[in-house]
Amino acid sequence: MHINLIKKIIEEAIGKQAIELIEILLKKRNVNEFIIAKKLKLTINQTRNLLYKFSEKGVISFTRKKDKKKGWYTYFWTFEVDKALLFVKNCLMKEIEYLKNTLKSRENKSFYICKNCNIELTEENALLTDFSCKECGEILSLNADKKLIEEITRKINKLEQQLNIIDEEMGRREKETGKKMERDIKKKKTEKSKKLRKARLKRRREAKKIIKEKDARKKGKKIKKAEKNKK
Repeated sequence: MHINLIKKIIEEAIGKQAIELIEILLKKRNVNEFIIAKKLKLTINQTRNLLYKFSEKGVISFTRKKDKKKGWYTYFWTFEVDKALLFVKNCLMKEIEYLKNTLKSRENKSFYICKNCNIELTEENALLTDFSCKECGEILSLNADKKLIEEITRKINKLEQQLNIIDEEMGRREKETGKKMERDIKKKKTEKSKKLRKARLKRRREAKKIIKEKDARKKGKKIKKAEKNKK
């Protein structure tokens, strides 16, 4: 699993402490929130606020247990890998879409820049100021920034590679889940078949027992009748 990529995207969405929290929850289930707080060196309220941020993104789930003596609830948290992968995929897709729109705009529209103030305007906005900077009055220059276009293109390519990695991971996990479901179904069928065989054997034994008892009763009657006739 490409956990570093997941950490990176979630860190950008939530903050630096996201990485520590993922490491605490990864490959575990139902981790006590007080243990999480202790490991993060945060108060329980600070920890809960962080956990709620994760929960809002849909990448963790919880169960709760009520303390019968004190009456309050303790929450137990689990990192949901499949949901985290979906969250990361959606983030990547949004960023790619934004950059593609930016690239399209750069390729099809003209932009003007004030070299003194480093302020950039679209051609429409530059027309409104007669191609002069509103701040210093300097004449605006056409900004044909090829390096920026190349940089945006590189970013798109990198994000698309990351998206492919996430898609592959999701596909792999989906196959594993499918195989596990097949194994579970097969196991249930085998268990059901065993129960049916046991039930059939039990019915046969009971039937044999009943027949044996009937035969014994018949035999007993015959013996009594024979003894009676002798008398």
